Amino acid sequence: MGREGEVAATVEDIERGMFGEGAGEALVAAHPVRGVVGCAVFCRTFSTWKGACGVYLEDLFVEEAYRGGGTGRALMARLAALCEERGYERLSWHCRDTNEAGLAFYERLGSARVDPLVLHRLEGEALAALAAQAPTAAGESPAAEAVASDETEGAR
Repeated sequence: MGREGEVAATVEDIERGMFGEGAGEALVAAHPVRGVVGCAVFCRTFSTWKGACGVYLEDLFVEEAYRGGGTGRALMARLAALCEERGYERLSWHCRDTNEAGLAFYERLGSARVDPLVLHRLEGEALAALAAQAPTAAGESPAAEAVASDETEGAR
């Protein structure tokens, strides 16, 4: 909804992410003439609090010409049915607080806002910087190795 210019994914990125090893799943809405007019991209989650699986909806998209005609509701209903079929206890997603149409749509579905949860994300340099701090195969972190190295040098 007005964010098309922010999309950096290529067709290859989407194919790898949706159909490659360890991929998420997707539901598609197809029109008999137009083909795919919407999709819901999702993955399984597990709640340590509930001890149960659920689904996280990463993206719900319906082409502009098909919005308001039930396509989004049909995708969400099918996703809810999939949760029920698999014995999953919940379906979760995020929506921008500025997306008034999306928020209203989700409320009409009967969803509840979960405040005061805040979405956090690591990407790019921040992701790489934290990854560099990961423990090694020996179970030590680079920071611990640096401290050990400093202590060894100081003992000389």
